[in-house]
Amino acid sequence: TYEKLNLFGNSIMDMTRTALDAVGLPYQIVGEPSLFEVVFTPHPVRNYRDVLNADTTATNRYHAALHQLGIFKSAGKTYPCLALTDEDLAITEAAITTASKYLIN
Repeated sequence: TYEKLNLFGNSIMDMTRTALDAVGLPYQIVGEPSLFEVVFTPHPVRNYRDVLNADTTATNRYHAALHQLGIFKSAGKTYPCLALTDEDLAITEAAITTASKYLIN
């Protein structure tokens, strides 16, 4: 079960890196594949204060865009689901790519 969950999490983390690297906005992905978050900052994230000092405007825009594109994501963390299908992952990748572009427009 954990292997599958980590596989999905790593896949979503990779999708996120690819999309955000393409738009050039500084970010850090913090956490483990089964529970992680994107923090919009060029600085290493070592503690909660670093998260509080990140770009919350970018975070809010990113989360809102994902929601508009049909991706349910909590405001705090990304929790991959064991029930994801290949189709779900393709939809997720498209949404992450589109949401990332909203950050620079």
